[in-house]
Amino acid sequence: MFLGLSALYWLFSRAQTAGQAFASGFFFALGYFVTGLWWIGNALLVEGNDFAWVWPISVIGLPTLLALFTGTYLAVAWIAFPPQSFRGFLSFAFLLTLSEWARGNAFTGFPWNLYGYVWADHLPMAQSAHYLGAYGLTLVSVLWAALGGYLLVSDKSRAFKISLGTIALLSLAATYGLGQMRLNHAVTEFDKSTGLLVVQPNIPQNMKWDPVAVQENFLKISSMSKAAQFADPQPDNIFIVWPETAISPAVYTKTENIDRIRSILKSYTKSDAYLVTGVLRRMGEGTDVKFANSVVFLNKDMSALQAYDKTHLVPFGEFIPFQDLIPLKPVVAFRGFERGKGATTVEREGVPSFSPLICYEVIFPDKVVAPAGKRPDWIVNVTNDGWYGDSAGPYQHFAQTRLRAIEEGLPVVRSANTGISGVIDPYGRVIEKADIFQEATLATYLPRPLQTTHAQWLWLGQAVLVACGFFFMATLVFRR
Repeated sequence: MFLGLSALYWLFSRAQTAGQAFASGFFFALGYFVTGLWWIGNALLVEGNDFAWVWPISVIGLPTLLALFTGTYLAVAWIAFPPQSFRGFLSFAFLLTLSEWARGNAFTGFPWNLYGYVWADHLPMAQSAHYLGAYGLTLVSVLWAALGGYLLVSDKSRAFKISLGTIALLSLAATYGLGQMRLNHAVTEFDKSTGLLVVQPNIPQNMKWDPVAVQENFLKISSMSKAAQFADPQPDNIFIVWPETAISPAVYTKTENIDRIRSILKSYTKSDAYLVTGVLRRMGEGTDVKFANSVVFLNKDMSALQAYDKTHLVPFGEFIPFQDLIPLKPVVAFRGFERGKGATTVEREGVPSFSPLICYEVIFPDKVVAPAGKRPDWIVNVTNDGWYGDSAGPYQHFAQTRLRAIEEGLPVVRSANTGISGVIDPYGRVIEKADIFQEATLATYLPRPLQTTHAQWLWLGQAVLVACGFFFMATLVFRR
C-alpha cells in the first residue's frame, strides 16, 4: 500500500492536464481492482452454470466501473490544487477517500477492499476503526501511504519535509501503541448463559442446488447439529447457526424435515435451543411466485419468531438492474430476489438480540445494525463463499467481517456453507474458526458486546472528514 499509493501520487503529480490525472487514477485503480477482485469470475465457472461466457466481462467490467470513481475524483483534485503543494496533497487524500465512499454508496454500493482494510490482519492498527470508522481509517491510511510520493515531488523546504515525515511516523507509532494497549487491557468476556453452535457443512457448490443432492445436503447439516457438549455451566440458551440458503423450498415443504429440525432443537433438554438459518423463501404460487434470500429465527416449536430478507442484493447475481430493459435472468436461475427493508434487530425476551446479515451485507460500514431502536448484542452473518473456490475472495470477506466487529464493538458469528466460518470478539480477535473447505461444527459461548459503541465515537471520524471538506472548499474558494 505504501509503495503503491506513493507511486500513484508521483504519477499524479506529473499530469499536465486533468485528463492525464484522470488516467493516472483510473489505470491505477483498474490494476488494484482487477488483482483484488478477479476471483468474482469464479462464480461463473461453477459446473452447470450457463453464464461462463460472461467471465471475461465480469473480471474486467466491474473493476472498470469502480476505477471510474478513482479517476474522476483525482481529476478534480488535480484541478483544485497543484500536487506539489501541501494543499494538493491533502486534497488528493481527501478526494481519494471520497471516491472510496462514493463507490461504497452509489447505486447498490460496493465498498470491498477499502484502503483502510489493509490493517485487517494487524489488530493493533485496526482498533482505530472503532473510533474513526472504515472511511476515517481509509483517510488516515491514504495520508500515511501516499506521503512518500508527496515528499518526492513537494515544493516545500527540507525542514518541512523532515517535520512532516516525523509527524507521520509518530502518528503511525501512536496508533499502533494505543491499539496494542487497548488489546492488552481488553479480555474477551463471554456470556456463559448463551451457547453457540456454528455449522460449516462444506457442500460443493455444484452439488448445493442439485435436485438429487438437496435432501442429502440437509441430512448432512442436520447430523452436524446434534446436541453438543459445553463446559460448565450449561448455557440457558443455545443458538444453532446454519449458513446462507441452508434450507430451500424442496426441504421445508417436507413434513419429515420439519420434524427433524424440531427433534434437533428438542435434543437440547437442558437449554432453550434456537435455529438461526439461511432460507430460500418461496412466497406465492404460479405466476405470482416470489423468492427472498432470508434469515429465519426458529424455536423448538418450529415457530418462525422473525424473518429477515436480504437488502443488499448482488446485481446480475440476485437481481437484474432495469430488468424490463435487459432480457437476462440472474445467476440464481430464477426471476430474482425480493429486496428486504434494511438492517433490523431480532429480539426475544430472555435471549441476546442480534442483527442478521446475509453474505456481503457485512462489508457495508455503518449499515450492519438498525439505525434506530435497540442496539443488538451480536451480529450473525450467514454466507456461501463456495462460489469462489480457494481464491482470495473468502479471505478478504472474512477480513472485512473482522473490521465490522471492531467498528461496531459487537461480536460477529459467521456461518459459511464453505468459506471461513468463525466467532469473532468485539476487538476482532478470532475465538473459533473453520477454514475453507473444512467440514466443522464450532461450539463456544457468545462473547459479550462492548459498552462503548461505535456510534459514540463516529463523530470523531466524521469530524475529520468534515474538517477536510471545509478546508478543501475554503482553500479552493480563497486561493489566488
